[in-house]
Amino acid sequence: MQIVPAILPSTFVEMIEKASRVEGLVPKIQIDVCDGIFGREKTWLPDGTETLPPSFSYEFDIMLTDWRETMMHCLTLGATSIVAHVDTFSDEDIATLVSMVAPYQIALGISVSNDKAVDFHADMIRKVSALYPNVYIQVMGIVKIGEQGQFFDERTPERVRQLDQYFGTLTIQVDGGINASTAKLVLDAGANTVVVGSYLFGSEDVGGALSHLESIVLDSNC
Repeated sequence: MQIVPAILPSTFVEMIEKASRVEGLVPKIQIDVCDGIFGREKTWLPDGTETLPPSFSYEFDIMLTDWRETMMHCLTLGATSIVAHVDTFSDEDIATLVSMVAPYQIALGISVSNDKAVDFHADMIRKVSALYPNVYIQVMGIVKIGEQGQFFDERTPERVRQLDQYFGTLTIQVDGGINASTAKLVLDAGANTVVVGSYLFGSEDVGGALSHLESIVLDSNC
């Protein structure tokens, strides 16, 4: 079971500052990159020349209408995992996505929104898995992606249960709306990982908030 802090940075400097607040506490962070259109808030977009702190492995959540160039920059920076939002992807887009990540042999997350039926996403996950072996699932816990601080979507645990029944061998993580109570709901439903943004970074004591979530994870494992 894993807790992954999520950073939605308006600038590279903000990303570095927030990363420093969890340094030594977690091995991995998620960086959200949004264009203000597909992902609601406009964030820092990497250009591939930055130097990331070596203390973490990095997951990039790509919430962009035009995703190809920025995703390549994320791969260049050393991403160990990429989350793709595939609601509007064609088969050609899927093939392009796989061809981009395959040379790097990283983990590829397929995002499950609350806008479409679970079966739609299940078909997309099967298509990607048929082309690429290292796939996991990211279920969105909020309706409007790329915007921290939203209320948890109560339909999320049921989506997790259904996907766990379909893909019991794949890791399922939930991103959005995670706090002390919702973390337990999704973990009990079958999730393996929670991605947490405002609950951590909105706290004056990030370490204390993280420890509280860790205690919930331990309880869910018992």
